Amino acid sequence: MMNATQVPQIVLDWIAQHPYQTAFHVVNGVVLFTPAAITVPFFSALGFSAVGPAASSTASGVMGYFGVVPAGGVFATLQSAAMGGYGASVAAGAAQAGAVASSAAAWAFGWAGKNASSGA
Repeated sequence: MMNATQVPQIVLDWIAQHPYQTAFHVVNGVVLFTPAAITVPFFSALGFSAVGPAASSTASGVMGYFGVVPAGGVFATLQSAAMGGYGASVAAGAAQAGAVASSAAAWAFGWAGKNASSGA
């Protein structure tokens, strides 16, 4: 039986045995609690900025290819997110959902791998 005084050492042991999983879960925790930590650099890398698509970027290339951007479409929502508009909450929610899903998948694959190797 485990009591509260054993938990910190158990956690430290798990971290020592699984440093990459620990880092992965910490990054997902940051994204979960501050989704802008990933969405702002992501949109910036694609060329979406607070004043519109950046020149010679992926965003400007896509906008040039399609010409007319419908209101409420994917491109408009991404640009809105970069500008801090209605798309920001959509992007934040998607980032948070992705963080939760990837941590859950990592846990499930780790659990399945552990059970497969133990013969259970």
